[in-house]
Amino acid sequence: MNVARRWGRWWRGLPVMVTDSVLAGVLTALAVTQAILSAHSPVALAYLLAVLTSAPLVLRRRHPVAVLAVITVSLIGCGLADYPNGFQTLSVLVGLYTVAAYRREGYRDGVLALALMASILVPDLIGSGLTFAAVNNLFENVLQLGASWAIGEVVRSRRLRHQDLVEHARHLEIEREEKALRAVAEERVRIARELHDVVAHHLSVISIQSGAGGRLIATEPDTAREAFSAIATTTREALTELRHLLSVLRLTPETGEDSYAPQPGLAQLDTLLERARLSGLSIQRATSGQVRPLPPGVDRCLYRIAQESLTNVLKHAPYANMALTLTYHPAAVTLQVTDDGPATTGAGSPGHGLIGMRERAALYGGTLTAGPREHGGYTVTAHLPASPLAEPVLATAHQQQSGVPR
Repeated sequence: MNVARRWGRWWRGLPVMVTDSVLAGVLTALAVTQAILSAHSPVALAYLLAVLTSAPLVLRRRHPVAVLAVITVSLIGCGLADYPNGFQTLSVLVGLYTVAAYRREGYRDGVLALALMASILVPDLIGSGLTFAAVNNLFENVLQLGASWAIGEVVRSRRLRHQDLVEHARHLEIEREEKALRAVAEERVRIARELHDVVAHHLSVISIQSGAGGRLIATEPDTAREAFSAIATTTREALTELRHLLSVLRLTPETGEDSYAPQPGLAQLDTLLERARLSGLSIQRATSGQVRPLPPGVDRCLYRIAQESLTNVLKHAPYANMALTLTYHPAAVTLQVTDDGPATTGAGSPGHGLIGMRERAALYGGTLTAGPREHGGYTVTAHLPASPLAEPVLATAHQQQSGVPR
């Protein structure tokens, strides 16, 4: 069985024209050899009919009905000239199989193939009479032709189903990519709109106050000093609102949290894990390295990534065993969340969760990777700088390795 499968894969791997040429060449050689050994006259006509009953198979996939028609007419010619046609029967079976496997939609090709087969079988039956031998021979021929057609139908059905699956997978991939790109584009528009609304007012005030202070610094230094003090205050307010905006921009009403409440960090991580354990999830937490305070933005970012990872595990692998590891490096910190549940749930959209985690990490100059584990399960790894100066960066998020949707 294994040998047959290997030969089948090898045969299917050959180019179509090569395989059809080899098949046509072998059958043509057998038919011509039979014509030579028969020594019938006229010899030229015997050779011509022998070639026409097999050589057209080179084009059998491109013009299946026309090839079957040429082979059938040539086979009838062999019968009328009383030439031997044992090997030509194989050509008819291959031609009929090809019509069944590669015909066009509709009934036209099938009706033509049936008419061609009737033109071969019915004259023999009429000429021989309704004898037992003639009826038995007709029955055997019908069985052979029917088997060829049935095999062709099976091959056609499998090929069309395979094409449908490939096309469906292609459309799903295109749709998934379009949804991901659309989600990123919508998020960028939202960020731009929110940044404009929050920062534009403060920048306008700074512009006006700086202009006034520059004009009054020589004549009214006290008034100029008040203007510069207002600039400092406005700048601090703008920075505070900007940081707040970047930390809460992705929060939605579904989180059940107040968007303007103090944002949680790693100090609340144990509470988050306890809530997840109450839902039935088995969680192990480990910490390594020198534990120390992290920049507020990085602290919130790691908490949100852990929260989203927990949400994904509860959604897609609620009975999995999960491990959360926090590693403190000299200048960075790594959060890794692993589980032993199913790696994926099919070809669905990855949604906003993975995009959001990746953009959160990139916002603070970090990276995030997500994907299935080698021996089952899923892993999310975030690596962020932990220097005290780590602040959000307003730059296009660096594209990391694409995670596999859960």
